[in-house]
Amino acid sequence: MAHFSNFPVHLMATVTSRFSFDSGISTQAFRIIACLTLIRLVYIAFAPVTGQEVYYWLYAKNPALAYVDHPPMIAYSIYLGTLIFGDNGFGIKFMGVVASSLTNLFIYWTVVRAGADSPSDSAEKSGVLAVVIYNLTLFAHAFAIIQQPDNPLLLFWILVLFFIQEFQLTGKARNLIYAGISLGLAMLCKYTAVALLPGIAVALLLTPDGRKCLLTPYPWLAMLAACLVFSPVVYWNWTHDWASFQMQFSSRGQEITSQRSIQLKYFFQLLGTQLAMLMPLGFVLLARFYFRMVTKWRESAKAHFYFLSGVFLIVGFLLISFTSKVKVHWLLPGYLGVILGIVVVFGPSIVSGSPWFKRGAWFSAALIGLCHLLFLIPGFQIFQVNSWSGWDKLTDQVVHMQEQYGGQEKVFIFAESHKTAAYLTFYSEDHQRTYAKNIFGEFAKQFTAWGIPENLNGKNGLFVSRRAELPEWETSRIGQYFDNVSRVGVFSYPLISVGNKPSRDLYVYLATNYQPKGS
Repeated sequence: MAHFSNFPVHLMATVTSRFSFDSGISTQAFRIIACLTLIRLVYIAFAPVTGQEVYYWLYAKNPALAYVDHPPMIAYSIYLGTLIFGDNGFGIKFMGVVASSLTNLFIYWTVVRAGADSPSDSAEKSGVLAVVIYNLTLFAHAFAIIQQPDNPLLLFWILVLFFIQEFQLTGKARNLIYAGISLGLAMLCKYTAVALLPGIAVALLLTPDGRKCLLTPYPWLAMLAACLVFSPVVYWNWTHDWASFQMQFSSRGQEITSQRSIQLKYFFQLLGTQLAMLMPLGFVLLARFYFRMVTKWRESAKAHFYFLSGVFLIVGFLLISFTSKVKVHWLLPGYLGVILGIVVVFGPSIVSGSPWFKRGAWFSAALIGLCHLLFLIPGFQIFQVNSWSGWDKLTDQVVHMQEQYGGQEKVFIFAESHKTAAYLTFYSEDHQRTYAKNIFGEFAKQFTAWGIPENLNGKNGLFVSRRAELPEWETSRIGQYFDNVSRVGVFSYPLISVGNKPSRDLYVYLATNYQPKGS
């Protein structure tokens, strides 16, 4: 596992030692990236751990070639961080900061290389500007301090862009192989990395050199390299009834196609979330860049590849949003090419010649700082945007109740949500194994794949739910596996709430004499 996690380090060494360009970094860029890295390392020592993070931490505790709902890179990343720093929030988040710093570095290098025919001072200023614009978006920070599959995805995505550009600049075919390896690693983060392929193909078809290249073995060897890197995920799916592919493609595809009518609310929700992720400045810059590319395509040849690298992902999800909900982070990798394109098309003059840029930059920085501050306040939430506070105390209360009913020898814990189950494992003193809805035969993502040990037969279970009254179908379903189900407690954690209820409530139900079907 450490092999894949160390790939960025080895690759950076390759870049700095084998490529024929000045691979240094300007003092200004170094200071920005180093300062951001240091601040983030301090910050994650105090930041709360989200439900998704502890769920992925369970991935890392159960190493595999893939998982039901994701490829394995996030597990390898967390595994390495916790191997060094232990099973705590800092260990979980550490490699996210590392990936973010490397992403910043390759953003800088990619833009500097794009200006290789310009004076070095101008190219370096453009590289610094790209790093600044990237870090004036909320997602650049969110996916540095919160471990998600998107953290390493952003890194490997920018590596693909870097190596394709190197091929365009130098004509050296080995860069295509490196791009293929990077693409394979990106697909080990999220399957949506495959959206890079049509953009790369079109970019190559647009230039005479690119068309000639497609007649050589190298692009196909690059594809082979990507497939080889990704092949462990295919093997895992083959041995697990294609569970991950079915969930990500078949099930979500059915969700999209089942909704036949236009749902404008999803489209406007997506626009709102992208405005938040990009911040107003980034959103305006994106609109200006897309307008420029559409209206002055021929004059913007240098940015064709950057535009194409993300347009299929961004436009694809925008179209999907007319019929179904699109999650806030699905479009984000596509914005890397946009940021590179903004700098290459408009240049550093966008700062000096645009007073609105400076005002927008300060406004974005202030909003990002405020978000960082609010994230640290225990229990603070706005309209349910807090699912992470209080779980250490709530877990202590649930475990104490478990002890009252006979301890782990007689009682196990299961929850209605995979995130709740992950929190209960993470914060219990001995990281005791907890379960989700798979206990009573419902699909519970990776918990379903992990199965149920035979030693639970005949034990009682404490079912942890956020509902004061279980719906009839759930009571009936649980009743098929237990003799009796009754509520025995409620635990609350106070929230500093704006527009919502003032506490997080967990309702605990005692289910007696577990009998799995077929036992």
